[in-house]
Amino acid sequence: MSSNTTTSEVTSFDKGRRVYHWAAAVLVLLMILGGFTMTRATSTIHFGVGIIVLALMVLWLAWRAGHPRPDFLPMPRWQQILATSVHHLLMLTLTLQAIFGLMMISFHEKSINAFWVIPLHIVQNDTLHYIGHEAHEINAFIICGLLVLHIGGALYHHFIMKDATLTRMKSGNA
Repeated sequence: MSSNTTTSEVTSFDKGRRVYHWAAAVLVLLMILGGFTMTRATSTIHFGVGIIVLALMVLWLAWRAGHPRPDFLPMPRWQQILATSVHHLLMLTLTLQAIFGLMMISFHEKSINAFWVIPLHIVQNDTLHYIGHEAHEINAFIICGLLVLHIGGALYHHFIMKDATLTRMKSGNA
């Protein structure tokens, strides 16, 4: 896609955006499940995937700059504002979630590894560990609420409004 392409020229989601969306969706849902059911055995995977999510979020933000989002399908302005707000808040909270998690384990009293080999411990600091832990926990519930809004909005448009909002993210066809 040329860098001269404006948002109004883009009518469907490109393959890169669709692949990223669905890969992120799977990772985020697995991270939520893993976070609420974590055991000592699964924690190292959760920590490692969290680092991958952080890297993906940073790459996503850089990639987005050169790849405009398609225009909204016809809908009330308040729905466009809500959709944009939920999307931006999801990007923010997912990025912060990984940062809070990294903060929590970097300052834990014990040395912690991601995928059993990548050391994440910096130094013990109970205050920073506590702040990271509390922020990570609260933010997880915020993410869950935003996901309910995001998924609910997509299903509303697909089943109630019967428009192509969800179809564009599934297949790229408007």
